[in-house]
Amino acid sequence: MFKPSFTTLCLLATATLGLSACGKGNNATTGAADVTANHAGPASTSDAPAVAALNISQGPDVCFRAIAKHLGPDAKVSEINSFFSSGKDIDSSDDEPQGQLTVCSVQYQDPADPRKLLGTSLNVRTGEFAAPSPVDITVSGGDAAAFKLADYVTPLAQVNAAGLAPFMAAQKDAMSKIYSRFAWSGVRLMSPGAFNNVHVLRLDIDGRLATNDIKETGYAEFATDGKTLKSNELKP
Repeated sequence: MFKPSFTTLCLLATATLGLSACGKGNNATTGAADVTANHAGPASTSDAPAVAALNISQGPDVCFRAIAKHLGPDAKVSEINSFFSSGKDIDSSDDEPQGQLTVCSVQYQDPADPRKLLGTSLNVRTGEFAAPSPVDITVSGGDAAAFKLADYVTPLAQVNAAGLAPFMAAQKDAMSKIYSRFAWSGVRLMSPGAFNNVHVLRLDIDGRLATNDIKETGYAEFATDGKTLKSNELKP
């Protein structure tokens, strides 16, 4: 039976979402592109009435809940990206209120063809998801003929992004000593790749260092239970 070598096999997914599941380096650089692509939403809904903006104060899983409502909890997902405004006092180019959801996108297994991935993103202004788009998969560093998408998807119902909330609350004092101001800027489900052989939840932080007001970022990674800490890189 084929066993994917997650240290060398890389799943690349490129479509209108412009996402990649090829390790931390690539994922760390997709945020700005996703914000640009998804904040305005599809042109076909540009005239639709706006809805109340979603905010991380509603829970770190606010995007995950929206996806579960749209796809159903039994959907098998490859990756989820949710990004939140860090606010103008942290990022001078960010005009949104701090904590406001700016990106909510998902890649998931096609229910009609389990060999394929589909992608969709939430129009944060209207609260509607775009029509699903095919996601092109490229395998590098392994035998493409032996690749199985099932090794790169997980049931959405088994991903507990809400479980991150206690950890986030517990970091307030420690982070306040490092940053003069900070905000949680991302909650992501990342697919297996070069750095992890299983799905992980990643929590991102943006802030201004208390010592010199320099903008700095950090992250922590968890098992999909949202409670088991795998890596803590929140401190500079």
